[in-house]
Amino acid sequence: MEIIKKYLTNGQYLTQEYEKKSIFLHHTVGTNAMSAWRWWNSTPERVGTPYIIDRDGSILECFDPKMWAFHLGVVGDDNWHEKHSINIELVSAGPLVEENKEYRFYPLYPNKLRWTTIPESEVIKKKWRGYEIFHNYSDAQLESLSWLIGRLFLDFPGLRVDNDLEKFFEYDKSVLTEHKGGIWSHSTVRENKSDIIPTKELIKALISVQKDLMPPKSPPKPVPKASNRNKSSKKQS
Repeated sequence: MEIIKKYLTNGQYLTQEYEKKSIFLHHTVGTNAMSAWRWWNSTPERVGTPYIIDRDGSILECFDPKMWAFHLGVVGDDNWHEKHSINIELVSAGPLVEENKEYRFYPLYPNKLRWTTIPESEVIKKKWRGYEIFHNYSDAQLESLSWLIGRLFLDFPGLRVDNDLEKFFEYDKSVLTEHKGGIWSHSTVRENKSDIIPTKELIKALISVQKDLMPPKSPPKPVPKASNRNKSSKKQS
């Protein structure tokens, strides 16, 4: 697969390099990669992620993944995970509103003067973090995500992918306090965030990647049995 390099303006991310221990997944709350890129490039907060995966599966690299930017927004955190993680955004409008037989995304919600209609084929109904309807991730995005994680694992040997991916999206304060490596979600460290949506397809894709990357567990060595000769010699003694 091809990675399209379109770097944010110098100064919109931090150029210090740190060893990477984890991967965090987000979604953009938008409908295309460039809208997220333009927003990050226009703000002084240095918020962003090195990668955005668009709806068609194309991968945009916004800065060198050895570097970092703010992406979690955890109050009182020491920014360890900000520095020691590689972060991937999936283009998705996130939570949707069903009105007039349409699935609508209001980018400035609760302002309802402007909206985008999301095709029903891209909608998933799932109860998650107070919402019931979401803009689903596409098959092309999940394929690109799997490929990208595999590539990053090879390029960054410190990355961990051995956490429980059946529950990686659930809130777990210890991920921050204990500086745990692994594949995580924004929702893992923020109870008020709904990204990433824990769809069956996403979890299945991540577990498949994990199995490919993790070394197979060697079977336990059999315990040697005492020979009959040893037993008989013990009796004689």
